[in-house]
Amino acid sequence: MAGEAKYVYGSQLTLEDSGGSAAAAAMVPANAASFNSANSSMYPLADFVLGCNFGAAVAATTVDLFRQDLDIDSTNDALAPTASTYEATYVGSFIIKSGQSAAAYYPLANVPLTANCQFSVKNSTAQNLIAGWTLKATPKSFVPGA
Repeated sequence: MAGEAKYVYGSQLTLEDSGGSAAAAAMVPANAASFNSANSSMYPLADFVLGCNFGAAVAATTVDLFRQDLDIDSTNDALAPTASTYEATYVGSFIIKSGQSAAAYYPLANVPLTANCQFSVKNSTAQNLIAGWTLKATPKSFVPGA
């Protein structure tokens, strides 16, 4: 069918290549890279992948993703999210399988991006998120089909 919308993808960006450990309910930044106009192609969405493992088996729960918008007023940034005191700009959750403790990869599709932003994850499990976790994202947009 001509003219239908289809996705076009940019290059995957590693936002965190070896994150520090996070206790239960802690929030940690993905600070290896951030999205900007040069590496996101100004696409409005991204598909994320969290690679992680836990110190012990978890109950069915989530690891939550938060966005901090950068340069929102000249060079001034939005406040960085913090666990329990400033959980602004929540953009989605990675669903963690009950009983999971070994390394695994969790997808999160269609996360909204801004022109310049970075991300943090909140460990909403009751177990430690083991150091070495990764967060990657592939920007995407819609284009008319042929």
